[in-house]
Amino acid sequence: MRALCALCVLLALPAFAQKEVLFNLGKPVSFKEQEIDKRFKKSRLAKALETGTDDPACTQLLGGLFFALAEAAPSFHNKDDTFALDPVVMNALETQLSTPVFPASAYLVAMVRRVRIEGKLPDAWLETAKAVNAKVQIIDLGRLRYLNEEPAPIDSINFTLSKLRERYVVEVLQANSAFAADAPANFRDAYLDREIAWGGATLIDAGARRNQPLKKGKKPVPGMEELVAIFGWLPPEATPQGLQFFGKAPAEKPRPVQIFARLKSKQYVDLEKIPRGHRMLVKGRFWEMNQSIDEVEVRDALIFEDRDFSHGLVLGEPGTVAQCPFALNEVTGVAPQQMGGFKH
Repeated sequence: MRALCALCVLLALPAFAQKEVLFNLGKPVSFKEQEIDKRFKKSRLAKALETGTDDPACTQLLGGLFFALAEAAPSFHNKDDTFALDPVVMNALETQLSTPVFPASAYLVAMVRRVRIEGKLPDAWLETAKAVNAKVQIIDLGRLRYLNEEPAPIDSINFTLSKLRERYVVEVLQANSAFAADAPANFRDAYLDREIAWGGATLIDAGARRNQPLKKGKKPVPGMEELVAIFGWLPPEATPQGLQFFGKAPAEKPRPVQIFARLKSKQYVDLEKIPRGHRMLVKGRFWEMNQSIDEVEVRDALIFEDRDFSHGLVLGEPGTVAQCPFALNEVTGVAPQQMGGFKH
């Protein structure tokens, strides 16, 4: 997948070139139909995405594909066709929904391309997803509604909070004398005002607050309150280096990062039903940070549930999927086990 390739390139380049790789400086890609898109539109699965199905095996297949599409939705890139998918979800596509004659990953890529070409999730697909989810109960319909109503690509799937803090150490704290004076300002110019999607954030609290002080004797008026949410994000634990001897002080744990999110008035989750301590994904414009990068602000934010797949994921059973009449390879033209069966 292109996302994986992008990460490989990122790790291979020298430290001073990271900004250019993190954010594609080229013009936004123009999504136009290619041969694979034309084949996908004519496929039986594409027709089922529009009209639905009563077949239990096909319902399982569509449920898994819609699930994967929803998980990928917040990570669509602004300037290319890259998107991110949790490795556990990717593995489930390959091992549970794919068969010798049906490459599920290739169909997911084709679905993402169709959404990018049309500029949003087709209305008919959303209705089908609702009907399918009534049976499978695994699809994040909020993410699909977002993809249908106001998809907003991000600047880079590789621009994470971990990467931001790593770049701060390299570009500011370790800047040489010739660059040190300008390093903080240059760092802010390079990384602020970016569209981001940061997962693994724990909800501390959410609610409405006044964005203007209320004068004595005056009543609140519409527009004086805004929705805000506060999250905590814990950096990866410091890994002890070398041999550890008795009596040696343990490595200091990294400080948690507080994410202050100014929320859009319309959300695709029910804020009242999200408990404190729940794991969420924050998507919006990275607006501000303090000098130590343990407090950051995100504006125009949407929040989504960020499910934890560390205990595994069940999307389907290859034997059942194989019984679906449209689980056939009508897109790539070759069996998925052959080299070059699909690329992204």
